[in-house]
Amino acid sequence: MSDKKLLKLPEAFEQYREIIEETLQPSILIETEERKTSLFESKFAGDPYFPLSMEYPKSPEGQPLKLLAQINFADVPKHLPNFPEEGILQFYIDGYDDVLGMDFDNGQNQEGFRVIFHEHIISDQSQLVQDFSFVEAKEELYFPVEKEMALSFEAGKEPLSANDFRSEKNYAKILADIEDNDNLVDSFYETLNSTGHKFGGYPFFTQEDPRAYGDYTDSTILLLQIDSVGEHILWGDVGVGNFFITEDELKRKDFSKVLYNWDCY
Repeated sequence: MSDKKLLKLPEAFEQYREIIEETLQPSILIETEERKTSLFESKFAGDPYFPLSMEYPKSPEGQPLKLLAQINFADVPKHLPNFPEEGILQFYIDGYDDVLGMDFDNGQNQEGFRVIFHEHIISDQSQLVQDFSFVEAKEELYFPVEKEMALSFEAGKEPLSANDFRSEKNYAKILADIEDNDNLVDSFYETLNSTGHKFGGYPFFTQEDPRAYGDYTDSTILLLQIDSVGEHILWGDVGVGNFFITEDELKRKDFSKVLYNWDCY
């Protein structure tokens, strides 16, 4: 199927199709199903794959971090350049922190969150942590994903999103042409919104792209996006969470400087 058939545009933006199609990048869309999962499955929330030989991630206060997402690349279509083709990638955040482990001054500070990659998977479950009751503390836990969800994946392509920091340059002609027409501006942002759960492709933000500032402009790869979709995923007031990495770090499977951001309306 051609990209022209894949990419649906409102009639008003057909004249800009070539500009928009030039930005198309492969992405993996994520679908969720609320159910119990095995330790090895891709999931949001639930219990992680975790070897007994490793130290479980904790916050600076000593509170265990909670699994936000686990991606088993054995289940993922081989569609994205530089992403692992096997192994398990995990995202942990601090559910006892009112900003969920995000550092506003340094989005790469992994004290309140952690990204862990298990390159070699141990199949013997006797060598894995089985009981994660220690993660649930006595105080009330706030967490964006309220139910355990199994994940499935679909390969796709998508254009640069309207609020990605690169859109000002890439879409300069479109933005200049429509700036005096509020309806077209609204349509532009609605058409190129990049909402949903995914990795690869382009991100969505309810506020500004944090990569436009500081030292994050090289973090162009969307490692994971979890959106407020359905009844049991909610970031603050209907927000979105994103993780980013540089192309070089991804090639080297170095997840120590991942950029973590979430925002809401």
